[in-house]
Amino acid sequence: MKPMIHKKLSVASFFFLFLLTLLLLTGCSTGPGGMEPGAGIEKAGGSTGGSTNTDPGSSMDPEAQARFEALTSRVFQEVVTSSRINLHYTVTRPEEMGLPQPEAPFGEVSMEAFQKDGDFVREMLEELQKISRDSLSAQSQLDYDILSYYLKTEAESEGLEYYSRLLMPTIGIQAQLPILLAEYAFYDEGDIEDYFQLLEGLDDYYGQILAFEKERARQGLMVSDDALDRILDSCRPYLEAGEDNILSSTFSEKLEGLGTLTQEARESYKKRHEELIAQAFIPAYQHLIQGLEQLKGSGTIEGGLYYYPKGREYYRYLVYSSTATSCKSVDTLAKTILGRIQEELQEMSQILEEQPELLEQLDEASPSMTDPAQILSYLRDTIKEDYPEPICQDYTIHYVPKALEESLSPAFFLTPPIDRAGLNPIYINRGSLGDAGDLLSVLAHEGYPGHLYQSAYFVAQNPAPFRHALSFSSYSEGWATYVEYESYHMAPDASDDLATLLAKNSSVNLGIHAYVDIMVNDKGWKAEEIAKFLEKFFYSPDPEFSTALYEAMVDNPSNYLEYYTGYLEFSDMRRQAEHILKDRFSLKDFHQFLLDIGPAPFPVIRERLNLWIKEQKSHSY
Repeated sequence: MKPMIHKKLSVASFFFLFLLTLLLLTGCSTGPGGMEPGAGIEKAGGSTGGSTNTDPGSSMDPEAQARFEALTSRVFQEVVTSSRINLHYTVTRPEEMGLPQPEAPFGEVSMEAFQKDGDFVREMLEELQKISRDSLSAQSQLDYDILSYYLKTEAESEGLEYYSRLLMPTIGIQAQLPILLAEYAFYDEGDIEDYFQLLEGLDDYYGQILAFEKERARQGLMVSDDALDRILDSCRPYLEAGEDNILSSTFSEKLEGLGTLTQEARESYKKRHEELIAQAFIPAYQHLIQGLEQLKGSGTIEGGLYYYPKGREYYRYLVYSSTATSCKSVDTLAKTILGRIQEELQEMSQILEEQPELLEQLDEASPSMTDPAQILSYLRDTIKEDYPEPICQDYTIHYVPKALEESLSPAFFLTPPIDRAGLNPIYINRGSLGDAGDLLSVLAHEGYPGHLYQSAYFVAQNPAPFRHALSFSSYSEGWATYVEYESYHMAPDASDDLATLLAKNSSVNLGIHAYVDIMVNDKGWKAEEIAKFLEKFFYSPDPEFSTALYEAMVDNPSNYLEYYTGYLEFSDMRRQAEHILKDRFSLKDFHQFLLDIGPAPFPVIRERLNLWIKEQKSHSY
């Protein structure tokens, strides 16, 4: 478990590429996996390993309830105290929760540490299975199902530890850790000293990662030289000193936030910080780069995980760990994605056939708002019709330093500590946003009604602490992607058909990335197969794009998939509810149902959805 950085993915747009041939697709079949409302994703009924009884009136056994709460408290403590940075990003006052201060700044990277984590997962699963689920309160039954899914899924990684990729071009530790350091909050002077200790310990931590990578190389699991070059390229921007260093851009701001500091103390801290960047942070990256360059030539396998000895086994674990999908197999998931792509292409074709002038409007559209604060304020007010009232209004906007624009996502949001929800930093990467018109959808993804909104809402539900320690990123990223596409309809003066066209275009683009993710890592596709696939849909696709798409899937297996699968799950659940409830369907109530559950595996959410639909049908109007 690590602090969560929620990113807006960089997805190349196909719009003007495929519109040249889109009209030819009118009337085509939706193909494999084509969905009727609520039918496209196979429901993994019973996958949580317990009864589906959630009757609030069921008898609760106080002893079983106490054992379950003790177990979940142990899970929470084990995860959040695995490192200082984890603890700091989870709670600001650990002593009030009886949490000990960890010694390890960033945790430990070794086979022994991975095996210890695996042993803990299996121990917790055994203890959980000794507790009668039906003897718990209704809320704890939901928590039981969530924890059961999580532990069972993570137990599947046993024996695959060396397949873990800690270094990846955009989502690896080397790319994300500087962001966490830059946003390391200072609540008092003790936090400044802890932050300095993190900088001092970075070289040792990267040394552990290099040792792990050397062992991966010895076992024939190192990535190819091309992939290694892309990781190295992502490290080099952090060699910048002065104001171009990402840590410099926020350190002074954080010092100013401590009003008790004298000017003399501030200057002293700034001087020490400059020294640590020069003597600790930059050397840590220099040593990491040097160590990785020495591993060149050790990666003999070209291609996705499919080509590694247990690569498909690891990828299938990765899919369920990262997406928590309700699809029963990876093959079913691939067919479902392809079916949705074909369906939405057909719907776009029909809109353009009836209104060809919309193509011109797409090219000529100009944003009416370009200021991030104005856009976030507008979104916060606009969503009130279809979403519960926003909980939080506090956020800060930062811009990615120019030196890092090429290596970081278009935007990202950092989840605040659970006991200080007012900290909501949103980073915007002006170098990769493209047209300013993208900004509304980007801020819908990161702000309202996306990550900031959903995160604050979940904290306000006061869930059991362990829920914050488990990662269900496909819920979080899927929600943000779903509402991002909804935001096209929130734009001022946007016509419904134009908004639909923009949303479906974005969905198709991301869907293609997700489908190719599976085909590269589970079926062994190379760039040539990707090019042939694109030719079925698009007019003369750029060969360089096929190569870039291939490299992205080799570098970041399951990353695009977790975004699209989450979106697909939310979209399909909405179709199911609308199809069954008809005029009794309330979009605001549906969104509240999803938000009330919070981050969870989709099989668990779908079981509750069926109960929610029955309740809605039984209401008298």
